[in-house]
Amino acid sequence: MPANATFYNRFRRPIGVLVCSSLSFTAVAEIDGVLNEPMWQQASTFNLDKTVSPFTLAQADKPTEVKYYASEEGIHVAVISAQPSTEQTAVRTARDTNLESDYIELILDFDNSRNTGYAFLLGNGGSMRDGVWQNNNQFKSDWDGKWFGRTTQTDNAWIAEYLIPWTVAPMAKVSAEQREFGIYVLRHDVKSNISYSHQGTSSSQPDFIREFAQISVANHAGSSLDIFGTATLQNDLLHDNNETNLGVDIFWRPDASKQLSVAFNPDFGHVESDNLVVNFSPYETFFAERRPFFTENQALFDIQGNAGMRLVHTRRIGVHGDIDSAIKYTANGQSSDYGVMAVFEDEGHVSPESNKFAAARYQHRFDDSQVGYLLTYADTATRAREAMIHSVDLRTDLSDSIQIQAQVNGSFVENKGKKLEGYGGWFNVIHKFDANWQQQLNLTQYDDKFEVNDLGFLSRSDLQRIWYNNERYFTGFDDTNSLNQRRVEVFAMLDRNSNGDHLSTEIGFTGTEEYKDSSSLFWRVDYAAPGVDDRTTRGNGVFNIGSSRSFFTEYNFGNQNQFRHHVAFGLDNSDADGDVTRFHYHPSYYFNDNYRVSWSLWYTQEAGSLFWIDDQLARYDFKEFENSLDFDATIDDKQELRVRFQWVSVTGKNGSVFGIDESKNLYSKSGIANDFSNSVTRLQVRYRYEIAPLSNIFLVYSRGGEYFDENDQNALSLFKEGWDNRTGDNFVAKIRYRF
Repeated sequence: MPANATFYNRFRRPIGVLVCSSLSFTAVAEIDGVLNEPMWQQASTFNLDKTVSPFTLAQADKPTEVKYYASEEGIHVAVISAQPSTEQTAVRTARDTNLESDYIELILDFDNSRNTGYAFLLGNGGSMRDGVWQNNNQFKSDWDGKWFGRTTQTDNAWIAEYLIPWTVAPMAKVSAEQREFGIYVLRHDVKSNISYSHQGTSSSQPDFIREFAQISVANHAGSSLDIFGTATLQNDLLHDNNETNLGVDIFWRPDASKQLSVAFNPDFGHVESDNLVVNFSPYETFFAERRPFFTENQALFDIQGNAGMRLVHTRRIGVHGDIDSAIKYTANGQSSDYGVMAVFEDEGHVSPESNKFAAARYQHRFDDSQVGYLLTYADTATRAREAMIHSVDLRTDLSDSIQIQAQVNGSFVENKGKKLEGYGGWFNVIHKFDANWQQQLNLTQYDDKFEVNDLGFLSRSDLQRIWYNNERYFTGFDDTNSLNQRRVEVFAMLDRNSNGDHLSTEIGFTGTEEYKDSSSLFWRVDYAAPGVDDRTTRGNGVFNIGSSRSFFTEYNFGNQNQFRHHVAFGLDNSDADGDVTRFHYHPSYYFNDNYRVSWSLWYTQEAGSLFWIDDQLARYDFKEFENSLDFDATIDDKQELRVRFQWVSVTGKNGSVFGIDESKNLYSKSGIANDFSNSVTRLQVRYRYEIAPLSNIFLVYSRGGEYFDENDQNALSLFKEGWDNRTGDNFVAKIRYRF
């Protein structure tokens, strides 16, 4: 019997199938992590009795009880995790960052569609994170929902209490007294590095969402109206001027299945900065969306594809002008969902006409399949460009072990009177041998005229790709072995362009060792055969590249002490990057559960790396330093302070110019390749105060600088130049209040 059996039996209830009684509670429980309301005594229960990481499905060695019921406010869930306080980890991290404490992950599939699961994570100590699970087992953290959660600790347990409002996500209209959900609850324990659940599945499984448990709760979902007012004052210290903005966001739900979101004169300024990136490659850097209007109720439009494609990438909106207004409407049915979104930018910055963006989505679910259609439209008057995408997607389960996914797309662009049509599609087969062994085959083709980046994101079109991977987990290590779980993967990839040029053939192996003390080791080895490079010169020639080899490894020392750190090292050899050495070190120190300081260093050295600079191809000895210093403080439940300083410096010296001969081979030629130095800095200090639930005051100071010079400079002088040469210097005071 477990050591905590007394605690366990005190809360235990008999459970068969996970079906809630038809109890209907109208009283509202205080979300405080203390389960002293009478509703909890009558709530339905189930236990997290299976070990799912490592994926052995063995009987859980720590008792965990889940209690749930429905009220007019939403779904109430409490998770009681038996564990002595001396064995608990309760570090608090900032909202929507990785949780480093013991945590509970609650995932709800509101319509039992087996397609989308909304995740709500609560860490011991009060950390909160949310996101969306889609495509069976793909997690996206750039969804934000309006929900409530608190945790408390006792001598022999810790408790996570949730309130998930009916308005957190669209769900099908149900006229019956009961509403059915798909549910998955996971408990992760840091010190043992083990996770538990009630279902015999985990996110490592290709059929993850399809294996959720089913529950039934009293149906209270109805109409709602939320109005948010936003007032912003920005003091531009660089240009010595002030700017104010007043905006309104309205969210109306006539019933549970429909939602209308409208924003007038919204303030879409970031209160959290992106990671600082200096990019010399020919490929665009992807940045996740953070603006509330585009992160809330957006899952229906989030259509992805192979090679990192996203058909709706809302970071394209607001680039060329401020946003005047935005509207979004979604409706969920028993088997069909649809939605439309439109955004209008203001006039006058570059063009007398405004830019317009729109998307429309429809999807229909069958028993084991789903088919969908997406239309996107971008009228970018500032560029005299109009673009439209049509996309049809399919997902079907041929059996319990085989799933097929496919998508066909067409792009239709008119740019300054010139019309361009492009096409692309992909086909994926996922096969599960058993619970710990799976393989996947992806076939992709995007022609050279296929363009989605007016409202979507694709790092490169003009691609034909065959990709295969085979992944297996090894579990069942006994107590005498330090290993918890081992993952081994082999992958192979063949890339060509539309002209039939062989870009790359790559084969590689990766592995992860997860240890019982919460430490872990990752490694990767791969080899690429000779091919051609058709992107580095930005359309000024294709050249042959030789074979390449690479090795990378990262060791994490674990998440159990006040001082935590991980280290990484890599070696590469290729024609494109030369001889490369990479080093990374990331220490963090936790003064207590609520205060943390962290430093991240990446150092890269490349000998003979190829760049396209000053309209010519040249090899440089290249160095890059990337530093990030963070201080996170959770002052109390209403106050949060975050300080982030980032500095990236790059230098290129000993440059030599290269040309491309008739055989597409590189050769050294005469010419001057100037040395270069680039330094970019960014500082952000952000303070948040919660006035009331969903109502906050933000005070944000941001400063950025950048310096570029055709000389090689040392790191200290580069830092000074990058700091002194300001590109932005702002103080922003913002209040967002829910009426």
